[in-house]
Amino acid sequence: MPLEGEWARADVFRVLRDFSSNTDLNWPHIAELYNFDLACIEDPQGTVPITAWHGVFEHVAKALGDDGVMFDLFNNVEIGCFSIFDYLFSCAPTLRDACVAWIKFIPIRTNAYRLTFEEGETGGYVEWPILEGRGEWRQNMFARTGWATQQLERALDMQVPPILIELATTAPQNTSAFQKKYQGRLKFGASHNRIFIPRSLLSRPLQRSDTHLYEIILKAAMEELDRFGQLESPLTRIANEVASNLAHGACTLPHISAKLGMSQRAVQRLLEKEGTSFRKLSEEIRRSAAERYLRGTDLPMKEIAYLIGFSELSTFSRAVKSWFGMSPRKFREGSAKNAEGGGGQRKRASLVRLSKMPHPASRSKELTERKTRMRAD
Repeated sequence: MPLEGEWARADVFRVLRDFSSNTDLNWPHIAELYNFDLACIEDPQGTVPITAWHGVFEHVAKALGDDGVMFDLFNNVEIGCFSIFDYLFSCAPTLRDACVAWIKFIPIRTNAYRLTFEEGETGGYVEWPILEGRGEWRQNMFARTGWATQQLERALDMQVPPILIELATTAPQNTSAFQKKYQGRLKFGASHNRIFIPRSLLSRPLQRSDTHLYEIILKAAMEELDRFGQLESPLTRIANEVASNLAHGACTLPHISAKLGMSQRAVQRLLEKEGTSFRKLSEEIRRSAAERYLRGTDLPMKEIAYLIGFSELSTFSRAVKSWFGMSPRKFREGSAKNAEGGGGQRKRASLVRLSKMPHPASRSKELTERKTRMRAD
């Protein structure tokens, strides 16, 4: 089947559907609502638009009345639900090899983003980029976190491996078993979606490793990569580059073009072909980021302004009012009231603070450096 635009594999919907089979969820209606072919759920090679991939998770969590359920559901799925990608981790020689395989073969799961794995003196981070402008991704990220953590648990034969998890969103109102299990190792309201793995674990041989079997798995993964592994679309590359540079105050056409290795005119022509412009794209991404920070974090307004590329709080406030028809403070207050109203008698889960994150960056230092860069630009 032709793969157009930004897509992700549809097999995750099968997990959602089977889990909620005893509920009143109307999947034909969901497919129509989020614009995907219902038959793709049964197709081993089925794909859905990335906006549907995000939106359906939010829809199902809301219908189930449990905004923490995705952690538990995907922390307990059977290995093999998600094609050969599952076995890349469990059969790898070491945890480092497993992480590297994830990075290499993520294109068989989606063309909308790339995972990264960076290793330092104390360990390595597996990180998912924050996708601005593709709809609310919170529940989808809870699911990815539950699944990825399960892979680590099984590979290491540890019920609770000594990892640290950071999520760039608020804690769910319903406290999941997963949150209780990783209490003290799970931080919400962070600036990244990532998992830290201590260096001592990365070189550890995995007990289920099988050299011959792993060669077979890698061969099968390469075949899937040939089928699905299209490069990110140019528009996706531009959008992701803009989003990642907002916080550095360097979201300008010359800077983004240079980062992409393209001329400014080439970027402009590509965007024109897609019916947009650099100004419109950056504005939409900045608007999406502002909404996420205001709805999902308790960060000060001044810091949010810097994070999305505004050097002055007054400019940020005017932009928010033009986007949402109200001041940043009123927008945040309205979002909080809606969240509390939707939660009934459930109490909002408190944010878990990690007191011993490796090499924690000073937020004030980051802001100072960011402000200096923006002034220099």
